[in-house]
Amino acid sequence: MSFTIQAKQELNRVARKRICCRTAELAALFRAAGSFHIKARGEYGLHASFGLSATARTAISLVRSFDLSIEVRVLDEVRLGPHKRYEIHLEGGTRLVQFLNEIGVLSDSMSLQEKMPPRIIRKPCCQASFLRGAFIASGSVSEPGAPAHLEIYSGSEAFLETIRDAASSLELTLSVNRRRRNPAVYTKNLQSIRDFLVTVGAHQAALKFEERAIMSSVRSDVNRLANCDQANAARCSRAAARQMQAIEKLQGSGGWDRLSGALIDMAELRLAHPSATIAELGQMADPPLGKSAVNHRLRRLVALANT
Repeated sequence: MSFTIQAKQELNRVARKRICCRTAELAALFRAAGSFHIKARGEYGLHASFGLSATARTAISLVRSFDLSIEVRVLDEVRLGPHKRYEIHLEGGTRLVQFLNEIGVLSDSMSLQEKMPPRIIRKPCCQASFLRGAFIASGSVSEPGAPAHLEIYSGSEAFLETIRDAASSLELTLSVNRRRRNPAVYTKNLQSIRDFLVTVGAHQAALKFEERAIMSSVRSDVNRLANCDQANAARCSRAAARQMQAIEKLQGSGGWDRLSGALIDMAELRLAHPSATIAELGQMADPPLGKSAVNHRLRRLVALANT
C-alpha cells in the first residue's frame, strides 16, 4: 500500500462532527472528483468518482447527513490495471438544489459558479476540512525518504487558488503549478508537508515525515563530521609529507649539522612517526610540548630546507 493511500485511509477515519466542516469537506470532494449536470425538465445531477473505497464511504456518509438519497455504482477499471472505481450519483429536485447551493456549486440565484463562496471556508476548522476533502479526492504525497512532494490536482484554476488561499489562512504554504497537463497546488518542503498532514488530521502520516526529517538531519550531521574529519586528515597528511621531505633534504645537505638540538629532536620525532598529529608529537617529545611549539619547530624546519 502506497504512503498516499495510507494517509488517505487515516484521513477517512477522522470524525466529522460539525455541520459546517462536513459542508466544507463535501464542497472540496465534489469540486475535486465530481461533475455537475443539468438534465431534462430542469432537474440537476451531481456525480463523483473515487478510486478508493474508503473515500467513497466518507462521501456517502457525509451526503447522507444532509438527508439526501444516493445511488452508488462500483465499476471495474482496467485501463491502468485492474481495480475498481466507486461512483456516487445524486439526482433530484428542490432538496438537491438546496444542497448544491450549500456546497457552493450553485449561487443564491441558482446559477453555476466556479469560485468557492467565502462562507464555506470562513472558519479555520472549515478550512482544514476543505483541505482534507481536496486531498483525499485528488491529492498525493511522496513516500517518507523520497524527495518531498505533495500535490492536489484539479483542472479548475479557481479551485486550486481556493485551496492555496485556505492553506495560507492556516499558515500553510502551497504554490499553484499552472502546467498544461494535471495543474495542481503543491509543496516540496518537508516541514510544509508535515504541517499540512497535521492540519488535515493525518497525524500518523505526519509522524513518519517527522521521523524522516530527524533521520535526514542526523545523516547530514554524520556526513558533515565525516567530511570534516576526512578533510582534516588529508591536510595533516599533506603537511606531514612536506615536513618529511624538508627533513630529508636537510639531512642530505650541510644544513642538518647547523640545526639546534631542539630542531633535530623534532625532526627525528617526525621521521619516526610520519602519521602522528601535532598534538601527538607534542606528547611524545621530552619534555612534552604544546601544539604551538611543535608547529613552530616544524615550520622552521621547512623554512630552513627551502632557503
